[in-house]
Amino acid sequence: MSNHTQEVNQQAQSLKGKEETKHSPDAPKKVSRSKRRQPSKPAGFKKFEALAKEIVEGNGGSYYEWLHKQHQEIILNFNVHNQKQITEVAKQS
Repeated sequence: MSNHTQEVNQQAQSLKGKEETKHSPDAPKKVSRSKRRQPSKPAGFKKFEALAKEIVEGNGGSYYEWLHKQHQEIILNFNVHNQKQITEVAKQS
């Protein structure tokens, strides 16, 4: 065998070994990180969240139920505002 052929065979075996290692159950797993940056909370967010929680719960309500209703209101208003676009997309589907 020529030196070039031996080099090619060694490279192929090396790549094959790397592929087997990649898929073997004992191979170390890489931690995947989100490529998108998480939006940071505004300054004072925790303080205002705690105050809102105290106010809502002080009035006998559930903070998370109130928050859920706020989320629903945003979605419903968004849907009403964009109803024409939503209808067109639905018709195309």
